[in-house]
Amino acid sequence: MCFDRLTDDDTAEASVTEVLTAEWFCALRNGALAAAIVLAVLLAQGTPAWVVFASAVGAVVLGSVLHQALLLVGWGVLRARARWGDGRDRSAA
Repeated sequence: MCFDRLTDDDTAEASVTEVLTAEWFCALRNGALAAAIVLAVLLAQGTPAWVVFASAVGAVVLGSVLHQALLLVGWGVLRARARWGDGRDRSAA
């Protein structure tokens, strides 16, 4: 999960590619869950099939992209804190 990845001590040292690659399955799962919610709501309302399909695809994409974007923001904050903290500790010594 994204939170587990961000609480890992090695995450601040990992590259962007490593972080995104490790989380792609969780991101896709989050998108699929968003699509399931969209499907349930739209099918219950009797929405046309093409709108349901387009909305479900959009939910998968948006859910996955949102997951990865939040992961990148968290990773960036961790990296900045690690580097800022390292620089601060060296200057105080």
